[in-house]
Amino acid sequence: MTEDELAALEKRMIELAKKNSEYIRKEMPKAEAVSYFSQKNDEYKLDLLSNLTDGEITFYTQGNFTDLCRGPHIPNTGFIKAIKLTAVAGAYWKGDEKNKQLTRVYGVTFPSQKELDEHLAMLEEAKKRDHRKLGKELGIYTMSDDVGPGLILWMPNGTVIIEELEKLAKETEQEAGYKRVVTPHIAKESMYLTSGHLPYYADSMFPPMEMDGEKYYLKAMNCPHHHKIFDAEPKSYRDMPYRIAEYGTCYRYEQSGELFGLMRVRCLHMNDAHIYCTKDQFAQEFKAVNDMYLKYFKIFGIDKYIMRLSLHDPEKLGQKYVNEPALWLETEDLVRKVLIETGVPFVEVKGEGAFYGPKIDVQIWSAIGREFTLATNQVDFAQSRSFKLSFTNQNNEAEIPLIIHRAPLGTHERFIGFLLEHYAGKLPLWLAPLQVKVLPISDKFLDYAKLVSDKLKKADIRSEVDDRNEKIGKKIRDTELLKVPYMLVVGEREMNENKVAVRRQGKGDLGVKGVDEFLADAVSEIKERREE
Repeated sequence: MTEDELAALEKRMIELAKKNSEYIRKEMPKAEAVSYFSQKNDEYKLDLLSNLTDGEITFYTQGNFTDLCRGPHIPNTGFIKAIKLTAVAGAYWKGDEKNKQLTRVYGVTFPSQKELDEHLAMLEEAKKRDHRKLGKELGIYTMSDDVGPGLILWMPNGTVIIEELEKLAKETEQEAGYKRVVTPHIAKESMYLTSGHLPYYADSMFPPMEMDGEKYYLKAMNCPHHHKIFDAEPKSYRDMPYRIAEYGTCYRYEQSGELFGLMRVRCLHMNDAHIYCTKDQFAQEFKAVNDMYLKYFKIFGIDKYIMRLSLHDPEKLGQKYVNEPALWLETEDLVRKVLIETGVPFVEVKGEGAFYGPKIDVQIWSAIGREFTLATNQVDFAQSRSFKLSFTNQNNEAEIPLIIHRAPLGTHERFIGFLLEHYAGKLPLWLAPLQVKVLPISDKFLDYAKLVSDKLKKADIRSEVDDRNEKIGKKIRDTELLKVPYMLVVGEREMNENKVAVRRQGKGDLGVKGVDEFLADAVSEIKERREE
């Protein structure tokens, strides 16, 4: 199928929708379902059925078409008033490059043409904001076949953003009483067996390396290393809560078909930390982590968000989840109470918890309404036992700590991808790789432009001079395309009066200011991390 065929397909879909055909749901025993698709020689549905059991299988019929589907559906096709098929793409079955490649047709329907038009307008805006496009145009990151898929090479501009985010995280965490640690990129198999990650998480880890008769794995998560740091020295109740943080590098084997720009990668840098606390301290510590999220939301202008409280599935204890039913219920209730008491918007989702405890997935929406999973805030009641972690309580008895896993800024990769799309590449001054560009009207004013730029650099403002032999109009247009927050145009008047003509990205001419006045304003804007 090609994109040229989509218009005819849309037309036929509208004709069918007008028939108001009902969607009829029917539960089907596995044996009967297998027989149905065996007669049709449908290898794909048979593959799906192999992982399903009786009670999980439903068929839907619409008109003369019947198929395996989980549902739910709208009552009938009459609700469909507007259709747009948006793209055709190749897709490996189940996202695995070892499987056959199929054709996937993407499309949307809405109950009115107006809603469809609004959605399509949002998609067009999203194309302009695509972090992969902006990442290339702005020199943020690159990738190479020689390095490997899903492995990001951060260019100088991207590295500036990383360092600014790390600086923000370190300042915030220092104020909150965290201590910083650094851990290796690999570890022995025995540690991941102790943590439980190998039994539950092996498919997401790179294969082991054999050295000196031992198996070593690339680090897929920081927590086991942090547990070893906690256990390195005796702890008492006076040391609790014990908070340690690291921008740790982790490696995860994502399927090739699932890799996507900065959003799904194989090497990631995580704004990770672990809090070891008593049960009495848990509510305050968990609330403090949520407050940290809210602080970051305010800085980055994130107005819409929701917390997804991911719970265990009692039917999968011992398979997908640690088999501690009483601890699951107790810990989930602790988290639920904190969310209710703090008034944070949240929803509960069964069967999406981590294997060692409940977690919160933080869902945020960008400026154009696109949804992202930013980070997680997880509670762990299992690994303290696995690693035999303890502290001495006030009664001089050994007590097991609760552990909070948290990463408010998620990974550099995902969060920078979000920010590029959220700001359409027009990053706030404090975060912009190049903050100011000085534009001399002609070569006669080049020396003055360099003096202005040098003064800005001494105040730790990232500045450059456009010393090309081009007209000022072209210099301004080119700098706008690079999305530099400030342009300082200098000519004879500015040079004679020690001033600069200030232009702001997206706002145009802001008038003439003294160099020192502009410098003070810019330093203040950067220090306060204002959006503008």
